[in-house]
Amino acid sequence: MATVTRENIGLLHDKITITVTPEDYGKAYKKSLAKAAESANIPGFRKGKVPPEVVNKMYGEKIIGDEVIKTTEKEIVAYLEKEQIVTISQPIPVSNTFTNIDIKNLKEYDFVFEIGIRPTVSINPENIKVTRYVIEVSDKMIDEQIQTMQFQGGTMTEPETVSSDDDTLNVTFEEVDAEGSIIEGGINKPINIHIKQFEAEFRKTLFGLKKEDHVLSTIEVAFDDTERKNILDTLGLNNDEAEILNKNFKITINNIGLQVKAELNEEFFKKMFPFKEITTEADFRDAVKEEISVYFAEQSRRQMHDQIYHFLIDETKIDLPKDFLIKMLEIGDEKRRTKAEAEEVYPSFESQFKWSLISSYLQNEGNIKVFPEDFKNLAKTQVFQQLGGQLEMFGGESFLDDFAERMIKDKKFIDENYGRIFADKIFTYIEDKVSATEESIDFETFSSKQHHHHY
Repeated sequence: MATVTRENIGLLHDKITITVTPEDYGKAYKKSLAKAAESANIPGFRKGKVPPEVVNKMYGEKIIGDEVIKTTEKEIVAYLEKEQIVTISQPIPVSNTFTNIDIKNLKEYDFVFEIGIRPTVSINPENIKVTRYVIEVSDKMIDEQIQTMQFQGGTMTEPETVSSDDDTLNVTFEEVDAEGSIIEGGINKPINIHIKQFEAEFRKTLFGLKKEDHVLSTIEVAFDDTERKNILDTLGLNNDEAEILNKNFKITINNIGLQVKAELNEEFFKKMFPFKEITTEADFRDAVKEEISVYFAEQSRRQMHDQIYHFLIDETKIDLPKDFLIKMLEIGDEKRRTKAEAEEVYPSFESQFKWSLISSYLQNEGNIKVFPEDFKNLAKTQVFQQLGGQLEMFGGESFLDDFAERMIKDKKFIDENYGRIFADKIFTYIEDKVSATEESIDFETFSSKQHHHHY
């Protein structure tokens, strides 16, 4: 009979030795040998009539090897189940005596594995201390949002000359030499650009120009630090090279556009909020304020999720089998690492692994599952936002339903969003159970507290 011995070699880190004897694999070996003899196709013998000793000589080592491995795997699985040992990964094979197979003299073999035992996790949500920020919506924010909406709902005109900071230009950047002559093979690219993107002083040189007029300038002169990188990226230039900023360009105006703001009237109110009855500017401002408040509430909620995440990572005490985890990193899923390489990546891996244990605990506590309906709702939300809320122009709710049905059949969409939906459900489950203190805050201060979301 196979024997199993277990030895503790570290924190939640054990060594298991499986000793497999001929009694354990001999019967299966003979059965597989007979089956091989029935199907063997060897010159000089009729199929199914090959003598067992011939088959054994040709295939015996492989058959013994297969049966010993199968027996070993079966034994370690049975042992872990019997002892109710929950591991954090598959057992890691570290050594064996499985060499020099002798088909005439069956013998026993030892296989040594190491296992990492899954740590226990205990979390009391009431011990989690966070701040729920209530972001103030100022009159200035409402004014700015209304102005943005007026431009969005306005009409595009084509003035004869550049005359307003609100103009949008289509211009062509052509690389020229110091005398203003076009450089053959140089940069030649048309782009759309808002006149406010140009540097304030340079902008003055554009006022009064018409279609087909041009100016000569460099990137450094035409744009300030804020916009320079965006323009260089648009032109496909590497902004790390200082000389690029001093390249000379002929900037030709191809077209001038001016978005005229929509008037604040009932037609505009209906266009912006088709599902609300708004007849006055005061009511419209209230609706805009409510919309901003909803957006801020979601931002605050996600920021609170970050607080919860960091609290759980920093304050939840979980014993981890570090030596085993490092060994697991050495083996790796895609490539092997040296021990030094594994130790280098361990700190970041530890946080990820710790969070996987915590989220698994919360998943079990909250019976959290992800359903097809969750993907449908996400798809609807995404397309609604992309349409800017103008759903009625695309067929209303039926359009959303059809789009969602298509998306849940898209494997890429499912794979990309499963983790996002799962994480959101984890935080939704725990957010109402934590100890949260409300605090009013202005948006600028709130923005300074933002972290990069972890999911």
